[in-house]
Amino acid sequence: MKLHQLAALVIASESGSLRQAAQKMRLSQPALSRSIRELEAELGVKLLDRTALGVEATSYGKALILRSKIIEAEMRQAKDDIAQLRAATHGDLRIGATPVAAFSLLPPVLARIKKARPKLRVTVSEAIGTSLMGRLRQGDFDFAFGRIFEDIDPHEFATEPLFNDSLVVVSRRDHPLLKAGRKIDWERCEWILPGSDSPARTAFQRAFHEKAGRAPQCTMDSDSFMTMLTIISQTDLLGVAPHQIFRTTWLQREFATPDLGLKFPSQPTGIIRRAKSAPSTAAQYAIKELRHAAQQIKTAKRN
Repeated sequence: MKLHQLAALVIASESGSLRQAAQKMRLSQPALSRSIRELEAELGVKLLDRTALGVEATSYGKALILRSKIIEAEMRQAKDDIAQLRAATHGDLRIGATPVAAFSLLPPVLARIKKARPKLRVTVSEAIGTSLMGRLRQGDFDFAFGRIFEDIDPHEFATEPLFNDSLVVVSRRDHPLLKAGRKIDWERCEWILPGSDSPARTAFQRAFHEKAGRAPQCTMDSDSFMTMLTIISQTDLLGVAPHQIFRTTWLQREFATPDLGLKFPSQPTGIIRRAKSAPSTAAQYAIKELRHAAQQIKTAKRN
């Protein structure tokens, strides 16, 4: 197998068209088709189904494409490592983060990284749950930062908890729940919650059911933390978010975290990376900065 053959397979599958894939790779269509046929002949299996509508990866093709993307990511990291050995401020850093993690601890860390390494190209992509892990698995990210799930396979992913956090209920400052002398049946309040793929939603629903004996009234779903905050600020909807975020001064001014007696477990937040891949030089530097920021959080909590 050759790298250009694997690249041809990946791009053809993503494009759904041999003609478009050839254009992207700046090859003739016969040359691209020949590369894929040679790969199929070497492996003895069919990698693409060819129809009048285009091409689609077979089950064999999908398995090879997943590995090909990891190989591509490793090659990209190797190039970055060489570039950074030549000039420590260059390279690429690709981080996957849950929306809440991207909003809280990452911004000040990234600001320090860019100040120290101004020519480092940094990309932060938001994702949650299986989407985050799937993109990390196929090499889209150098590492992920967010909630560490209990069911992560340690043979596939290495994890490093940086701090523990729990959920809090979030409301606008002038929510009827908070007005003196008014008794509101909080169990009948409506909620805006993360999507069904979110561990935070699962933890909230479990805590709500234990307290109220039934499921909450979820009026809206949103995987965008900023969208959730905007809607909460303009309605009587309640939401949930990690407690750590609401130690931010401006959020404390705008939002309240009413105690409804819901019991949320403390869960680890930290680094998740592919277990069998060594992090790039840039990723190692970013992880070191995140460790430092997490230590500052722990120190602040003790004080």
